[in-house]
Amino acid sequence: MSDSRWPISETRAAYVVVVTVAVVIAAVTAPIAWSVGSNAGGPTPTVEVITLRGPTTDANVNAVSKTLREARNNDSVAAVVLQVDSPGGPAASSEELYLAVNRTAAELPVVAYVEGAAASGGYYGIAPVDSIFVKPSSTVGSIGVTVQAPLSALEQAEQQTGTYVRSGPDKAQIDQDRFRRNLERLQRAFVGTVMTHRGDELSLTREEVANGKTYLGTEAVENGFADRIGDIEAAIEAAAERSDRIEGDRYNVEYTTQQLQVSLTIQAAAVTKVDGTTVYLTETDDGTGTEVEGTTFVKPVRYYMVWGVPVETAAQVGATGGKTNE
Repeated sequence: MSDSRWPISETRAAYVVVVTVAVVIAAVTAPIAWSVGSNAGGPTPTVEVITLRGPTTDANVNAVSKTLREARNNDSVAAVVLQVDSPGGPAASSEELYLAVNRTAAELPVVAYVEGAAASGGYYGIAPVDSIFVKPSSTVGSIGVTVQAPLSALEQAEQQTGTYVRSGPDKAQIDQDRFRRNLERLQRAFVGTVMTHRGDELSLTREEVANGKTYLGTEAVENGFADRIGDIEAAIEAAAERSDRIEGDRYNVEYTTQQLQVSLTIQAAAVTKVDGTTVYLTETDDGTGTEVEGTTFVKPVRYYMVWGVPVETAAQVGATGGKTNE
């Protein structure tokens, strides 16, 4: 960012992250499996298909990480396919997904199939896999980080710091420069991870990767964000071919499903007053405009690796290099 100003919206609003369970993809059930080849010579190895549809929220990532851990500890699983349709989400949980996938890829062949999107934190999560399959209409990329803060609350808190009892001089202090530095550290780590795992395939420079663009599947294969055009069957076959425990077509395919949250919404609530450590919010959904004591903890800072976070009234800054929603 060449401009040192902090782009604060004129609208004084606080954003509270609300993860809404909009659709239940599937109930937790026994895995679905079928045999591709014969079962001669002992137990047939398995290619396990693990699906992530929805944002990289704590709940979704925990569910997928648990399934990956079970796959690593299951002697019958010879390879894994990650079926992904995710725009990313909070930075912390996106990093958790990356760590779980990276650990699995160190022990088993892992192939990703981008069903719809693998953008921002969704792409971060699949960066360590052996191969990425996409459809021509799949969307990948959006490498970058944003930060959101309820600045109307923070600005008022700055003016009333005398009402706070703090354990140290830096506790509950507002430091916009620190926001920028932290944002840039996360951005460098994100871009560095992509370059580490995909650098040999990428035709883009580090700066071009950091710009935060998204690419359709065909372009992603051309520039190295993805490896091949193909469907889920092609991804399964590629995973099986990478396993030294699978001979020919003698393997099972097992789909593991779990309940997943499929929407991430940012809901506005106007901050009307800060009194000491109590934040008062104007509820925006009841139409009354009544000032009520906030019943939800308003997090002052949260970092996102997500494609398409609304920015109209958010106090938001993109990381160096220019996070975009293209």
